[in-house]
Amino acid sequence: MNVYDSELLRNMLEEEGFMSVNSLEDADVVIVNTCAVREKPEERGIRYAKEAKRRGKKVIIMGCVAQKRKEKLLDVADAVVGTREFHRVVDILKEWKFGVLYTDFGSLTSYFHWRRKNISFSEFVTIQIGCDNFCSYCIVPYTRGREVSRSVDDILSELTYLESRGVKEVTLLGQNVNSFFYDGIDFADFLKIIDKKVEIPRIYFTTSHPRDISLKVIRTVKNSKHIMPWFHLPLQAGSTKVLMDMGRGYTKEEYIEIAGKIREIIPEATITTDIMVGFPTETEADFEETLDVVRKVKFDHAYMFIYSPRYPSKSAVVYRNDIPEEVKGRRLRRLIEEVNIYIKERRELMLGKEYEILIEGPSKKSRDYSRGKTQGNLTCIVPGIFDPGTFLKVKIKEIIGLTPLGEPLQVISYPVSS
Repeated sequence: MNVYDSELLRNMLEEEGFMSVNSLEDADVVIVNTCAVREKPEERGIRYAKEAKRRGKKVIIMGCVAQKRKEKLLDVADAVVGTREFHRVVDILKEWKFGVLYTDFGSLTSYFHWRRKNISFSEFVTIQIGCDNFCSYCIVPYTRGREVSRSVDDILSELTYLESRGVKEVTLLGQNVNSFFYDGIDFADFLKIIDKKVEIPRIYFTTSHPRDISLKVIRTVKNSKHIMPWFHLPLQAGSTKVLMDMGRGYTKEEYIEIAGKIREIIPEATITTDIMVGFPTETEADFEETLDVVRKVKFDHAYMFIYSPRYPSKSAVVYRNDIPEEVKGRRLRRLIEEVNIYIKERRELMLGKEYEILIEGPSKKSRDYSRGKTQGNLTCIVPGIFDPGTFLKVKIKEIIGLTPLGEPLQVISYPVSS
């Protein structure tokens, strides 16, 4: 979502005559869009702001850290702008007015999508912001506010604009897309509308809360032409006790049932997840429950990390973070090993099958290969140089590490909007 916000802001500023530059030395003003979901990215953003300030630049800090720390950042930055007011940056620069703080949740930045000039083959579109779940470890409700959905007409306008610019892939963004609701239209109904009215070949959505995803959404994806069968479904922990301490609102058994329903209704679906280790109340037995879910669900990919307290979330205030770091590290390493076993197993099921991939660019390890994504959002590499945005039919010949290697069979052409 920060990428999307940053791109919108850049286009707003260029519309007013400001120019983006590629180096810190050439900048007059440095805008740092920050993330506060974990400690490391938060501190990294502040360090960058301090360095820019040290070099004599005007500094604006925006995003989640700005929303969280507010006026405390005015000793680091010349202006602080929260998550729902980043349009204020335009006024700050036009008026050259610094020393200001804008962190009001009452207003909401308008999505001036028609100003988006730097269009790629793959784009993000925010459909919903904020979260009402208040998971005990999470500060998103404090930094992004309560849930607000954009109007269906506004989103459709943006999507049809991107379609007219030749975009091949869009990811719909929200802190909890399944809570989307506008004027009587729920998320499943919204997906049906855009699948019917928008001809962008691939449409993804993220993130889904396991408590809120419904059979209606799963069946809608199953019956869609453009909505891709990728479900990012954060587990966080496999122990029902820990899940309750986290305030997640579902049990271990309910999560396994949801994942099973996805695979039953859409056998080709990809299920990815987030898993945390070292939550303050997690015991060794609880951690083994997490491994048990990994074995049963067999994720296609997972983002795995160590818990870090994020103030003012409940867990940071109520629980002591006293699990030894070596224990957390050991659990994380074991989790990665276990997850990778089943990723490998899932990848081997791809051998000999044909897939449509969308080329993203050159392989990161060899310039003689191209990198693309399957309809299930899995990375695949192929020999040869293909332009980003090219659709390619491939046959999977080998699994290298955890990455499928495909044999190019045919370039696929989709109708281009006039």
